[in-house]
Amino acid sequence: MSTSTARAVHASPTGTRDGRRGIGRWTALLLLISLGLAGGLYLALRPPLLEVPSLDSVESQDPQVRQHLTELLAPIQAHPRDPAARATWGIALAANGLWKNARQAFLDTARQAPRQPLAPLYAAVALQEMADARGALVEFQAVTRRFPDFAPGWYRVAEMHLREGNLPEAEVAFQELGRLAPTEWRGPAGLGEIRIRQGRAAEALGFLERAIALDRSAKPARYLLGQAYRAVGRTNEARIAIAAGTGEARQPMPDPWGDAAPQHVRTLPDLLVQADGLSSAGRPDLAVRLLRTALPFHPGHAGLLNQYAVALNRSGQAALALPILDQLLAQDPRAMAPRITRVYTHDLLGQVEAGAADAREAIRLAPGMAQAHLALADALLAAERDAEAVGALDEALKCDPGNAEIHVEAAEILWRNLHNPAAALVHLERAIELNPGLARAYLLVGQLQVERGDPAAARQAVAVLQQLAPELPGLGELARSLNRP
Repeated sequence: MSTSTARAVHASPTGTRDGRRGIGRWTALLLLISLGLAGGLYLALRPPLLEVPSLDSVESQDPQVRQHLTELLAPIQAHPRDPAARATWGIALAANGLWKNARQAFLDTARQAPRQPLAPLYAAVALQEMADARGALVEFQAVTRRFPDFAPGWYRVAEMHLREGNLPEAEVAFQELGRLAPTEWRGPAGLGEIRIRQGRAAEALGFLERAIALDRSAKPARYLLGQAYRAVGRTNEARIAIAAGTGEARQPMPDPWGDAAPQHVRTLPDLLVQADGLSSAGRPDLAVRLLRTALPFHPGHAGLLNQYAVALNRSGQAALALPILDQLLAQDPRAMAPRITRVYTHDLLGQVEAGAADAREAIRLAPGMAQAHLALADALLAAERDAEAVGALDEALKCDPGNAEIHVEAAEILWRNLHNPAAALVHLERAIELNPGLARAYLLVGQLQVERGDPAAARQAVAVLQQLAPELPGLGELARSLNRP
């Protein structure tokens, strides 16, 4: 073996080790560079550290609101870079009418989460609630430019233009809404309203009928459809649609933040409204739970205690309601609300004479109040004194002659209890005259006419209900009864 060859052979292991060390050094260097770049990118992209809001700047004096907001501050203090915590804080402020503070929270959220379109949208909503319509529109338009596929942004722009009377711009925005959210009724309803304002009611019909097909519970769309029917001379259909659509303001297009807002409501007036809505919707148990949370913050509040007793009655807990009402009336024997509530409590507990006595005392204190006479009617019904109950309803109608519901109550007693369908029909016809959108009245008319052997009149009632309230319980059975041989 030559000397040079020997050197080469003996040198090769050492050269390999040196090469491996070089590769290792380069790998480590590249890893350090990658980690540095990743760390720098994280630092550049992470949400900015913003000032933690202070409860001292919040103007609410409601103790329950302040406690709720205090609880929501804790996550922000623990994680000041978390945009979700700030968004929840803003939603809670807005839900309780604290719009100035809410706007700042939404602006902060937008800085920490620049890809979240709801943050700038609700910052603009806050401006709108603070009576800066022009500023709100500018910001809504900025949202649609930045997030062109965000349907709620287009809805807000469309509504603002519509309110201002800028129909061409409103039409463009409603068309975008319809393209982005084809199952949302507000798109075609908005286009229908534009056509009505332009004097093109016949063209509006298709848009509005599509809106109702998308959501049969959309009362504002029904009201607009009634206006369009009236403009083209379809007066009978107009009366029904307008009546069916009356009594509900147009609500904004739903979104996750708006859907979350009700769970943050803590102001007492809003809690009472919310509880009444839950009771009316068949969930008095939830109303009881909601009102119970407010009791420690408003001890002795007569309105809250009475509403709580009402919810207890409706949830089958009249025995718990009675001592509350007794205490309220001991404090103020002339208070009408707890006395009338106690009538129904006594009736639920089978104490019909006590209920009738409360009702008569209410009538003595306020003879012109329809609710007092209605309470007496309930007590008399509980005592199975049906004819006298109808007399009490007649007195209630003298106090409130435009109340179609009282006519329906009287009709049911006359027909089902007193077996006087002719008198019942008179009341039902009057109820429909007062409120052409009262579905329950048409259902009773249809059922009563079947019993009387007048299927043609019953079919007319069914036809109205199929347009007015196709999901109404009892309608299917009524329609099937008319198809039997």
